[in-house]
Amino acid sequence: MDDRTDDDELLEAFRHDPAPRSGKPWTETDYAAIMQQCRAGAAIEQIARRIGRTPTTTSTQIRRLLPLHERHLSAELALPRLRQLDGDGDYDWLAALAQREQSAWELQAKAQQQRQEAGIGALDDDELLSIAVALALTPDAHSPGLRGRCVQELAARGLGDEVERQVDAARQHALDRLFGRDEGGWCSDDRYGWSDRDQPYGALG
Repeated sequence: MDDRTDDDELLEAFRHDPAPRSGKPWTETDYAAIMQQCRAGAAIEQIARRIGRTPTTTSTQIRRLLPLHERHLSAELALPRLRQLDGDGDYDWLAALAQREQSAWELQAKAQQQRQEAGIGALDDDELLSIAVALALTPDAHSPGLRGRCVQELAARGLGDEVERQVDAARQHALDRLFGRDEGGWCSDDRYGWSDRDQPYGALG
């Protein structure tokens, strides 16, 4: 009669091949087995033997079962912390497993979006157009970087034609104010002391 237990058979198999599933994709079944062994009080080496993995790889995957902000814990602390989180047996390890760190590209894109939301990108169309007109009329008073960001945002919103129209209107309005013109022609009070023959562009009507 064979009195060997399952653990004895597992140990015998482990002697021949310490990690028969090493290199294979990790599945939900593997993580469920980790949680089962964790609740049973098994050490990392025992857990690794049970699921056919190396202790090093098992330690790494145990950290993946922790919340994202706790995955920096060492192998010695990760397993006790997992037991602590699962103290009542209802730890949502699947939700923790679904969390992932953002890539460098994602972090950069998020930072750029935050900068835009805090700057020109946060302006509505009317505010953006007002700034663009001011930049166009006084180009030397502002940095090239600001002008570049403004032009980029105008292009992204399709406001190029509108800003040109408003700049032309603003320039015409500035000339009208300079020469004292109103909608009906030259101002009657001759506020700048010009007679008709002194008017730079001749009499207008």
